Amino acid sequence: MTELNQDDSLDLLAALKEQLLSHELDALLLPHDDEYLSGEVTADCERIATLTHFTGSAGFVCVSVGRAEALPLEVANRKDRAMLELAHEQAVFVDGRYKVQVKEQVNEDVFDCFNLAEVTPSDYLRTLLPKKSRVGLDLRCVSYRYFQELKKELELAGIEIVPLEQNLFDLVWEERPAPVCSPVEIFPDEFNGCPSLQKRKNLAQTLRDKSLDATIISSPETVCWLLNIRGRDRQYLPIINSRLVAYANEALEWYINFDHLSDEVQANLEDHIGHVDIFPESGFDDVLDRLASSQCSIYVDPRTTNAHILNTLYEKGAQVETGLGLCELPKACKNATELAGEHKAHLKDGVALCRFLAWLENIAQPEIIEIDDNGPEAGLAAYQERVAELDEAVLADKVEELRKEQGEYLQPSFATISALGPNAAMCHYNHAEVATPRKFGADPLYLIDTGAHFNEGTTDITRTVLVGPNVTEQMQLMYTLVLKSHIALASTIFPRGTSGMQLDAIARRPMWEHGCDYEHGTGHGVGHVLAVHEGPQNISVRSSTVALDVGMVTSIEPGYYEDGEYGIRLENLYKVCPCTQPGCQNMLCFEPLTLVPFDVRLIIREMLTVAERTWLNDYHQNVHSIIENAADLSEAEQAYLKEATAPI
Repeated sequence: MTELNQDDSLDLLAALKEQLLSHELDALLLPHDDEYLSGEVTADCERIATLTHFTGSAGFVCVSVGRAEALPLEVANRKDRAMLELAHEQAVFVDGRYKVQVKEQVNEDVFDCFNLAEVTPSDYLRTLLPKKSRVGLDLRCVSYRYFQELKKELELAGIEIVPLEQNLFDLVWEERPAPVCSPVEIFPDEFNGCPSLQKRKNLAQTLRDKSLDATIISSPETVCWLLNIRGRDRQYLPIINSRLVAYANEALEWYINFDHLSDEVQANLEDHIGHVDIFPESGFDDVLDRLASSQCSIYVDPRTTNAHILNTLYEKGAQVETGLGLCELPKACKNATELAGEHKAHLKDGVALCRFLAWLENIAQPEIIEIDDNGPEAGLAAYQERVAELDEAVLADKVEELRKEQGEYLQPSFATISALGPNAAMCHYNHAEVATPRKFGADPLYLIDTGAHFNEGTTDITRTVLVGPNVTEQMQLMYTLVLKSHIALASTIFPRGTSGMQLDAIARRPMWEHGCDYEHGTGHGVGHVLAVHEGPQNISVRSSTVALDVGMVTSIEPGYYEDGEYGIRLENLYKVCPCTQPGCQNMLCFEPLTLVPFDVRLIIREMLTVAERTWLNDYHQNVHSIIENAADLSEAEQAYLKEATAPI
């Protein structure tokens, strides 16, 4: 992201309002996502971060003109009817993951800030604007489904959405970074398990079975999966930005910036993926005209396709059928080679993380402070001396260093969340975005949420560990409840056809029974050396109706967050497997991929049931056996692993 101060942001805001006036608009809705609907955007698409300094991976900004005074206005939100105090002409909207972070990063003297669970952009615009108002929107940066919902809601209030030919923010962003254009990298068949030619044949057969002529694939992750290629267009997502049109006769048209294709890659590409007609991505709108005029039947996923594409097809009279992308389930249900690779990747990750936790425990040793031979004060002084050089950044770098020692390591799968104390209460905290990372010594709890791409697979893990004195009974209670929630879902046996929405409540029940909850999903799908957040499956109270199936990889990550004090989250990755328990062979279950101990020092043991203790002890026994046999551990690392995985 381009570094800007508050004055620069105010100048951009003023220039943006001038654009609204010149385009005869009353307001602008600025989405976070880019034209590929990706949450992980490149620097040239960090529009919201540049305007507001909010760096979260989702959200909206509304900017309006013509209403200067503060007015208490009534808004019908999702929970009740409440008074919405509008202090400004612009607002930021974020989901529950970012409710703390947005207030830390955004200047509330300039922007109102709202939680999307309480106030949506539609609520806000319908409240703020009179009838016959015009709201500008770049349809390239929202899904067609969202565009249709927003359009319907605003039309009921007499407000018009005006599709923009160009993103207005880009017109005023004078120091916009250049787009990233990395070279295409061939992803070998030894890691992907299914040659691209076979995937293409399967896709063409599906089109023929559905009596369809073609499908548009707008998701770069899906394009990369289908062609068995990778790239570095995103910092943490190894993909190439491009689109495809696939036909029932097995022909492919690939729309890509030619700068991605070096002479060396092009020489090997046809052997790897077969013949593909390659066109400049800048001409993608031309194929929409051709598809519409040819009267062929086109299949499109409205979840992963931006509104501009679908809106153009409909306006030109194309024969469109919509539904879940035809590659999405084959991509989500990993084949045997991919699953074997995931086990290898998680073994490497487990070794690195166990070494990291052993290193941290050797330095911190928080449990010995109170029993120092010279008294607690001497023990605390010795502790402060041991951790004096540690901060959130040092620990994040240490994890990266240990991962790099493992073979086939590529890059992090997301920005590591390395958070002490109150910083852990922000679900997506990033120490690199603060002036000074928090130092060790004042906080009893440390949360690390981290992941990696190896050639064999993708990892994602969160652990909350004891690192300092003064842990409270409340912290231990909440840690135990989060662990109980994790085990509740991880140990669930469920019938085929069960969706994530049905499973979500199982994880939340232990929290609900104590009057607690968390404002993020319980789990997300994980790609194979692709997006660490991959659909179509997820485990959430919202929009998670796709059934979990054999071969899918998902996280389970309940949490608890005490604003301004601490945060707790415990996350493993699991693969969905057929159940082998007698009498349940027709059912499904979760098998853990992650191989890292939970911190048993924070558990209130009498709160665990016999079944929960058995699950935890079995998990730890498996971690100990696999990690000890796979790695040449030092004596200190062996001692840590033995103690951390001892039965309780």
